[in-house]
Amino acid sequence: MTQAISLLVRSPRFIIATLILGTGGSFQYGFHISVLNSPSPFIKELVNRTCTERYNLSLEPWVLSLIWSFIVSIYCIGGILGSLFAGRLAHVYGRKKSLLFNNILAIAGATMMLLSRVADSFEMIMIGRLLYGVNSGFALVVHTLYVVECAPRTMRGIAGVSVATFVALGKFAGQLLGLRELLGSEDWWPWLLAFSGFMGILQLLTLPFLPESPHFLLLDRGDRPGCEKAMQQLWGKGDHTSEIEEMLLQRAALQGVQYRTVWELICDRTVRWQLLTVMVTCSVLQFCGINAVYMYALDVFRTAGIPSHQLQYATLGTGLCEITVSLTCAMIIESTGKRVLLIRGNLMMVAVLGLLTITLNLQLAAFRTPVIETPEYMTAVSFWSSDAVLLHHQLLEGRPSGEEAPCFSINTF
Repeated sequence: MTQAISLLVRSPRFIIATLILGTGGSFQYGFHISVLNSPSPFIKELVNRTCTERYNLSLEPWVLSLIWSFIVSIYCIGGILGSLFAGRLAHVYGRKKSLLFNNILAIAGATMMLLSRVADSFEMIMIGRLLYGVNSGFALVVHTLYVVECAPRTMRGIAGVSVATFVALGKFAGQLLGLRELLGSEDWWPWLLAFSGFMGILQLLTLPFLPESPHFLLLDRGDRPGCEKAMQQLWGKGDHTSEIEEMLLQRAALQGVQYRTVWELICDRTVRWQLLTVMVTCSVLQFCGINAVYMYALDVFRTAGIPSHQLQYATLGTGLCEITVSLTCAMIIESTGKRVLLIRGNLMMVAVLGLLTITLNLQLAAFRTPVIETPEYMTAVSFWSSDAVLLHHQLLEGRPSGEEAPCFSINTF
């Protein structure tokens, strides 16, 4: 931990760059996972009122649930679309320009959210969620590429973990701003859903001050002076010859390698094991139930017996737990190792999910215990998610960005 703190102190410019990239990057992804919990009653009321006024039709509960499920899940469809073309655009236009363009989608989605109640149109919320999904899927791919490529070798572990940290911060921000004392009230919920637009504007104003990725400038553009200038801006003045020479050797070895599409990467046998490893680790993370915990947290805690007036405060604990563990991983990842953290996180998830299964069955016998396992569950998932991104990058290290970018797209997909 002392080593990690000393590295951070010596690289203030890189820390600032990490904060700027995170606000419009993986923060957006995390925010939209948790933000719908608080305004869900108001959105359902809008759907019902719109159908009554427009079609003179009172929706049955199952129809309302179906529409609500579509509002929630259309975000994932947008995420798939965004992740599929993120790699190509990042390779052609660069990481910086791609992220700048991506913020326009966040602002457009925020505009839809703000106007939805005024126009009495829940369809605008669907469109906004779709745009947010494209924005988040795109940002998750490009942000990960950008921040890891901008990091000096000694800080790539911390850079990789920062992606998961901003996801956790986004989830916590969605829960915190969703409190009825802040933006979770009937009057302010459109502004809550539009908050991502403000984060997009923030990155639009600050990102132009950052240089392009040194890795992209040298390996993809062949711009050595630009690469040296970017290193000086990000890492401070000093001798970075060894890093440049290493990248030049990599560029010479990969001369003539073309950009790969996602399908071409899947068919390439030379990266088969790396790709399978990435797909397995990311699949375990997505299928462990973490997103369900956030998207349906109020229903889960209500079933567990938490009083209605305390539900929103209980959900804050899940976000705080994930942030704490993610920051802890950033401090110990360089000394402990990526493989060890992955194994520990996996074992903890197996143990906690087993206990969760037992307690859910005991609940039928009048016990109310599932809620006490939430912190342990979030801890296990956080250990896993904080390390999976960095493992992904290291498995493909030495490969051209033409292969690394579509592989990150597969990860997000």
